Amino acid sequence: MYDFLVDLDEYFCLNYANYDKLCVLPGYEMPMMQRSEVREDGRTYAYTLPMETMALSNQANKKELLAVLKTRMTDTTFSFSFSTVGIFSRIKNLFSKYAPHKALNKYLEKYGISKQTALEELSISEEVWDGICKGKFRPTKNLLYSLGLTAQFSYDDLKNLFLLCGYEVDMSVVKDVVMSYLFGQKVYNRGMINAALQEYKIANLFIKQEN
Repeated sequence: MYDFLVDLDEYFCLNYANYDKLCVLPGYEMPMMQRSEVREDGRTYAYTLPMETMALSNQANKKELLAVLKTRMTDTTFSFSFSTVGIFSRIKNLFSKYAPHKALNKYLEKYGISKQTALEELSISEEVWDGICKGKFRPTKNLLYSLGLTAQFSYDDLKNLFLLCGYEVDMSVVKDVVMSYLFGQKVYNRGMINAALQEYKIANLFIKQEN
């Protein structure tokens, strides 16, 4: 477990892209983003380094900075309500093979997961879940993360579902960085998932907790 969290920390330091939060951490050294060089033609050219230069992974004291950042983490991605799909969108989805609920059902079938089995792993009402599977409700990003982890979706399949539902993975959001690690590394062990969520103070998922 310790090595797993260390690896997650390294990944987070490399990929977390909320530079506004990083640069105000006490002890963070702002890199020089503007550089210049003299090229073969004798002229001096100015250029700006990519934003990734500001990543925690480039800081000498990244471990200390990450520890401070973790104390400031709060999951504000509240999304426990599900919006209904409008009547015109529902009619359109009847004739589209790319309708979100059709893709969701296709992936459940691909991974050999019945709707009932998926429901048993999720903290969501049967009425809402049935509505999502029938295209009446729009699944939230948090629900798709929860379903993907419990059903062990591949990262590519999850991102395809995101695309069809109008979501994207945002590496400036703590949850998205941690989730991209879990899916990218195929971490589906419930104990390891819970450890990662606790370490990075991630809440508001729909994964049913074991008694």
